[in-house]
Amino acid sequence: MRYKQIRNCGQVGKEFPPKFGEGKNVTKDFLESLIDNIVRKSVLYYEKTGDYVFTHGERPMHSVVCPSIAAITPTFLMEHSLKRKSSKKGEHGGFVDYWISYRKCAFFMELKHSFFAYRNAKNPRKDITKRFESALNQLGSIRKDEYLRLGKGDRWVDKIAFETITFYKGSKNKISKSDLRNESFKSSLNELMKNREWNNLKPNLWALWILDKSLVKPIKYSNGFEIYPAVAFVGKVIF
Repeated sequence: MRYKQIRNCGQVGKEFPPKFGEGKNVTKDFLESLIDNIVRKSVLYYEKTGDYVFTHGERPMHSVVCPSIAAITPTFLMEHSLKRKSSKKGEHGGFVDYWISYRKCAFFMELKHSFFAYRNAKNPRKDITKRFESALNQLGSIRKDEYLRLGKGDRWVDKIAFETITFYKGSKNKISKSDLRNESFKSSLNELMKNREWNNLKPNLWALWILDKSLVKPIKYSNGFEIYPAVAFVGKVIF
C-alpha cells in the first residue's frame, strides 16, 4: 500500500488490487478522490468543532461524504428511489444511498460505518463484516432494469459497497499520545483484513488514514477514555 501525506491531515494509503479491472480507471479515480476528500472534510469539521465526524455512526458520515462527492461531480442524488427484487408479485420500492454519474459512468453506492478495537485485531467485532455484507445485499437486490434505466447514456454501471471503519482504543485511565508511539495501524489493518469473515465478501479496495498527531486527542466518557488515531475505508466494486 502506497502512502502519501495530506497537509494537516496525516498519511493516507490506498490499495487497489491489479485485478481491479482493466478499463476501470474512471471508477478508481473517483474512489481515490472520494477518500481524499472525506479525509480533508473530516479535518475541516474537527478544526471547527474539536469533534470527530467518524465517531458518531453512519448517518453523520453523510455530512462529509455528500460534499466530497459534490467536489468531484455535480451529478448525483442522495437517497435515490428505485425498484428492488421481490419474491412476491408486484414491485418492491426502496432507496440507494447514492446514485452518482461521473465521466459517463454511473455508480450506485451504499455507505456503512463501524468501529474497530485495533488492539484486538485478531478478534474484531462481527458487525464490521455484517454491515459490509448488508451493503452488498442491498446493492444485489436492485433490479437489473433499474440499472439500465438509471445508467442510460452512461458507458457502464458499477455498484459500490463502502464502509468507514473507525480505529479506537479504550481505557479506564487517561490515554496520552505517547501511548501510541509503538502502535502499527498498518499491521492492525492487515490483521483485520485477514479475518476469515471477509472470505465470502471479497472486498477489492481498502485504504488507511493515519491521523496527524495534532488531530489525535483522548475523549473522556463516563466510563473512561477513548482515542481515535486512524480510520480505514473498505469497499467492493461490483462491475
